[in-house]
Amino acid sequence: MHLISKEHYPFLLFITVVAVARLLLAPHVGLGVDEAHYVLYAFHLDLSYFDHPPLVGWVQFLFTSIFGTGEFGARTAAILIGFIVSIYIYRLTYEIHHKAKEAFFAVLALHGAFIFNALFVMLMPDTLLFLFIIPISFSVIKIEKSGSIKSWLFLGLLLGLAGLSKYTAILFVPPIILYLLFKKRYDLFYSPKILLAISMALFIVSPVIIWNIQHDWLSFTYQSQHVVGAKHIVWKGFFKSIISQFFAYNPFLMPIAFYGLYRSFRSKNDLLLLSAFFGLVLILFFTYASLYKTALPHWSALFYLLFIPIGAVYFLQIAKKFIIFAVGIGLILSAFAYLELGFKFIPFPDYKSVHRDIYGFDTIMKKANAEIKNPKKEVLAVTNWTYASRAMYYNRNYPSKVYLIDKRFDQFDLWEKSMPLGKDVLFINTHFQHTDISAKMKCKTVDIVKEFKLKLNGKIENSVSLVKCTDFQGMK
Repeated sequence: MHLISKEHYPFLLFITVVAVARLLLAPHVGLGVDEAHYVLYAFHLDLSYFDHPPLVGWVQFLFTSIFGTGEFGARTAAILIGFIVSIYIYRLTYEIHHKAKEAFFAVLALHGAFIFNALFVMLMPDTLLFLFIIPISFSVIKIEKSGSIKSWLFLGLLLGLAGLSKYTAILFVPPIILYLLFKKRYDLFYSPKILLAISMALFIVSPVIIWNIQHDWLSFTYQSQHVVGAKHIVWKGFFKSIISQFFAYNPFLMPIAFYGLYRSFRSKNDLLLLSAFFGLVLILFFTYASLYKTALPHWSALFYLLFIPIGAVYFLQIAKKFIIFAVGIGLILSAFAYLELGFKFIPFPDYKSVHRDIYGFDTIMKKANAEIKNPKKEVLAVTNWTYASRAMYYNRNYPSKVYLIDKRFDQFDLWEKSMPLGKDVLFINTHFQHTDISAKMKCKTVDIVKEFKLKLNGKIENSVSLVKCTDFQGMK
């Protein structure tokens, strides 16, 4: 398939227009919790981190060095990945019937699944995995056909980069094994070349291993508890996980993915069959994990990335009107969401705005810093990690220092080597995250020095109080 041929022009035009729209939107929307957290990785370069491997931070460092540390620079990498992954999906679904119109429709279906319009703007570890899963599949098929040293090394490189992106990349290995066993390619398991792929992958992920050795395996321990939390099945959390996926991926398109998985298993195309093994392993793992801990919708994004487009192509053969409606409504609602994020024209009720997590932190930090007279003796603080990531990001151009003061051990404890004992601490409280400073902190005096409201379209987004704790001596 040559993308420069005329039949592919509509697809190329679409993904180009979408990428430009996202670039235009990027600087006008505040960073979310996770976005800001991963940009902080770029400000604290390391071999790895407490909660994730380092590639997301390394990529952010590269792109923010080129495009600046503002919202535009923080989102450029994710937008570029969205463009590239759309090409991957196009190539994958073109393999079904070798029809450009169907492959284009598959890409439209991907963009009609709501959450991908967020993940192709916000750089997350999951966004990086999108970049590797389809090339890994193509590499395995190439190894099966030729088995060249170059192909084995490239597979090892891709698996290593996936491992540098997110720990769940380990789930990429079982589908490859299952596929080769199903195809009865036992000889590949005994090939000396497989050692080259394994060595390459281990070399690439070695920074993660070294960091964990240096930090008593903190990251591995945290992730093992984070993915599967409770010791017993929590049915309420399980059903909450399913419902959240249903709406995050478009209620009309989410079931289509499972039909895509079914048809891929029945396909005579080896690439689709391998994709089916990937999908089966991924969805089984995250379904199992959600029995014990409520799963966030993006955890299963790799499954839907593959099978919403594949399912959409197959549905064109059996229910064309329905799938066109499902994709169309998804595209319309996604476009409307982008418009609202950019222009903020809907007057939501007080404290009910969809913008409340991504709006106003620049204002909060500006007003808080206005109260800091001597940065050597006065510092800022928050009491929740989700606020810490945004507070530290939006405080990057001020001379003051921001602390997270809580009892939860996380990445911030590795960055902050000591507490601001003896200093005057200005705590930031909001309507959604309020801490009784007098009850929780040891202070000489506690006073509210400023209160203000963040408004949008005449409605209250958030209420903020700046509480000064003099001569801070720790938590009670």
